[in-house]
Amino acid sequence: MSEIYLNAVDSLRIGIDFFLKERSYSSRKHTILTLFHSIELFLKERLHQENRLLIYRDIDAKITEDSSTVGIREILARLDNIGLGLPKDERGIIEKIQKRRNRIEHHRYDHKEADDIVIADSFKFILFFAEGVLKKDLASDIDLESLRAIRRAVFERNELDAIAHWRFDEWAKKQWPEWNPENEDIPEEFSGTLDCPICTESYLVIGYHDKPFCFHCNTTIDAADCPECGRTFLVDEGCGCGYGEQPQGTDADDLSND
Repeated sequence: MSEIYLNAVDSLRIGIDFFLKERSYSSRKHTILTLFHSIELFLKERLHQENRLLIYRDIDAKITEDSSTVGIREILARLDNIGLGLPKDERGIIEKIQKRRNRIEHHRYDHKEADDIVIADSFKFILFFAEGVLKKDLASDIDLESLRAIRRAVFERNELDAIAHWRFDEWAKKQWPEWNPENEDIPEEFSGTLDCPICTESYLVIGYHDKPFCFHCNTTIDAADCPECGRTFLVDEGCGCGYGEQPQGTDADDLSND
């Protein structure tokens, strides 16, 4: 058992402890930070299993205890390059918790209800990767109550997703009576769902209701689809890419006279 794996398990234990403490700003913040660190180390362990040199950023330089190791983006690329790439859904889970972690590390933590979903998905990924890919028995590495807490969070997350899927299907059947969900995922005439800026789930529908509707949140969302970067964003917050912002030194009257 490598030190990388032991380090990953230790971060997982700490993440679970924070998660179980209380649903507060501090507990969720530190849960996200430690779970991301745990995921990064579990992924690095897979590279280490293949060849210990693959964890280092510059494998052509002399390797010492102080040599820099690869980050999450490089890890995923190297796994792809050696034929061990992750499925699309699992990559999506990593991308979501990475965005939340980066927000905390480089700016601030804006506590969101959707973080519980990100955390549950991260637990789900860890179970999949540690047990299914690394072939490790987490039951021998963390206490049984903690393992039960992980599985309970994943189960509740799957239940929410199943309900959202059912809501969408029921709506789509009314919109397109000829659609058969057993033959195709979505109706042929439907352009597809978008990522909801509130819950981050891909259940947002724009253009079919008075306002955009998220089948996961089960409510209308004042959101828009950015024509520049393709992301969905809350209208009152604007898109992070800067779309719609007025150039400095101009005002609405100046722009209307062009």
